[in-house]
Amino acid sequence: MKINLAFLMLSAAISLSSCGDALTLVEGGMTGTGITAGRITGFGSIYVNGVHYQVDDALLYRNGSRVADQTSFAAGEFITVTGAVNTDGVSGIATQVSFEGLVKGVVEALAADGQSLTVLGQTVELDLLTVLHGFDQLTDLQIGNVLEISGDRLPNGSIKASSISLIADSYQTSEGLQLMGLITHLKPELKTFQISGLTINYGAANLSTWNNQALANGQRVQVKASQLPMNAVLIAQQLSLQTTEDKYPEKSRLELEGVVSTIVAANEFTLAGQKIITSNTTQWVGLTAVAVGLNLEVEGYMDATGSLQAKRIMLRDTSQGNSHELAGQITAIDKTLSTINLAGYLLYLDKSSMLLNNSQTAKRLAQRGGRHDVAKFEDLVVGDYIEVTALQWSDGTWRVLRLDRGGRRTTH
Repeated sequence: MKINLAFLMLSAAISLSSCGDALTLVEGGMTGTGITAGRITGFGSIYVNGVHYQVDDALLYRNGSRVADQTSFAAGEFITVTGAVNTDGVSGIATQVSFEGLVKGVVEALAADGQSLTVLGQTVELDLLTVLHGFDQLTDLQIGNVLEISGDRLPNGSIKASSISLIADSYQTSEGLQLMGLITHLKPELKTFQISGLTINYGAANLSTWNNQALANGQRVQVKASQLPMNAVLIAQQLSLQTTEDKYPEKSRLELEGVVSTIVAANEFTLAGQKIITSNTTQWVGLTAVAVGLNLEVEGYMDATGSLQAKRIMLRDTSQGNSHELAGQITAIDKTLSTINLAGYLLYLDKSSMLLNNSQTAKRLAQRGGRHDVAKFEDLVVGDYIEVTALQWSDGTWRVLRLDRGGRRTTH
């Protein structure tokens, strides 16, 4: 697909301005032992939030089950990594890597514009960074296909997908269904509640992990089931409470990517269910203020109240009209500075840039459950046709968020 070389003007909600040199800030992250939660941008071992983690000796989990190696994960999927970041701020050693899908279920509806779909009653939206696995665009899908979706919730309850994987053509009970979200419309007398409009009946669900804690509206839960919804009701087999207290302990270093859901005060907002506190020492990269719905990466330390004290906040969003799309052949590459020249633009890449290789599309489509191939900067050569999504910092430099070697066939 050819992308027009047109600059999309910034939304009034955002001002793209960075504190200091953008490239230095992007490459130099926090160090020490802690937790990183964000989308996978590369492999060999695993790249997430600008850090290259070695995972050879790490415990790896997918939806609660142990897996053998990094091939069980896919580009774009949100994972949580526990480990140590080296003094260079861009490499580390992981002790544990875990993935929990936001929703796994069958396709119930496909939007005519190819920008959204419905799975398990949940509206799923795509953006320029969404990675598709096993198919090229939403028109390749059919009602009844089984998908697994990773990403975060938007303030309206819909899902902003970071990755969508085609698991099977049709549903079998052995596949299992999964859904994460906030409890609303709780009716204890009926043993029901809702997650973004889907009614959940938990009367027969296993609640062993709740430690006698009562259900309440606003709790974040994971629902597992085997039978497809009947009359818009999903019968839960297992219900698990998801809390940040256990996930992000006090004094831990945390790097968190997600969507801003609420702004509480000038120095406080909520991102991916986590309370964030800013101060006059917080570094802002790519923006000067937050807005509801923005996708950000926040780095800091957890305090005794369960809040993340932000040291640095980076923009990772393309939905507010602040992204620039380019397409064409690479005319120059600087391996030392990690830059490429494309259509007259000098583009900078770093360990947060997601590089995808689209040379094996036919093979992926022939194998359900196949993964979108990733590329490395070292793979790029002058003359390669690529399509790029980038952001411009206030100093005029362009940072690559996503690069598709060979172009992308998806339409956003």
